[in-house]
Amino acid sequence: MKASRRGFLGGMGAAFVGGASPPRFIQAAALGMTEEGSPNERPGIGAIGMRYQGTVITLIAQNYGRVVGIADVDRNVREQARASFGSTPLVFEDYRKLLDRKDVDVILIGAPDHWHAKMTIDACRAGKDVYVEKPITLTIDEGKIIRRVAEETGHVIQVGSWQRSDARYRLAVEWVRAGRLGKLQKVAVGVGANPTGGPFPERPVPGSLNWNLWLGQAPELPYVEERYHYTFRWWFEYAGGKVTDWGTHDVDIAQWGTADRDRVAGPTARHPQRLQCTNRFSWRCSLSQRNRASGG
Repeated sequence: MKASRRGFLGGMGAAFVGGASPPRFIQAAALGMTEEGSPNERPGIGAIGMRYQGTVITLIAQNYGRVVGIADVDRNVREQARASFGSTPLVFEDYRKLLDRKDVDVILIGAPDHWHAKMTIDACRAGKDVYVEKPITLTIDEGKIIRRVAEETGHVIQVGSWQRSDARYRLAVEWVRAGRLGKLQKVAVGVGANPTGGPFPERPVPGSLNWNLWLGQAPELPYVEERYHYTFRWWFEYAGGKVTDWGTHDVDIAQWGTADRDRVAGPTARHPQRLQCTNRFSWRCSLSQRNRASGG
């Protein structure tokens, strides 16, 4: 039976459990992944951003499709990631060349947050369905554009929030909705303070890295090691700190557990007067919703 792209993305979501940080690179065999069905029946997969989550989601997706190609701006990362899939996948520095492939049906996005919106839009306009890691955007306006593009192209966009697929969170939500914990009065979500530091020294760009392509639409700045790889999350130019890193997970669960109740809104936030070396701002937000049905 031929696998549909909607079915592929549904299977991806069901396969994600837990919220622990995955290893950097692991082999498909370690996850018990096997390939079934003929190549013509399996959706072609293209993956963008192969460090951390990128390789893990591609290894899981490999159980539902065939990996045609991978893209990453760092030669060392893409070559190490390619070793996880054998010699078959093509490798690209520029993700747009991967989108040009006619044998790619689905795009997986594990790139840094500031690239999520553009890559999602480009993939839809190239005729691909999309699985993108959270957060899907950095701004509300980006989200509006993505919604419009999805409606115009008719392509599927799924955003990864692994906690939704964790049975422990679903059980907690069911307890709250069933009143097992008593009358719900208040929900508080805490994600902790953002890591801070610096100033950090400028360094030569590693020979394996296309730093300008990594920056993309972000401000042009000299290479600083602490801006790159995992710690990009704590820089306001590329991400939203703990709010969009862990807050995306935990606020989602809070909304899921209270979706059947009236809620009152009163958002406030204080942003820095100018960008500092790390992401640093305070926020407070509550959500208003009037008895809207919500599925889990």
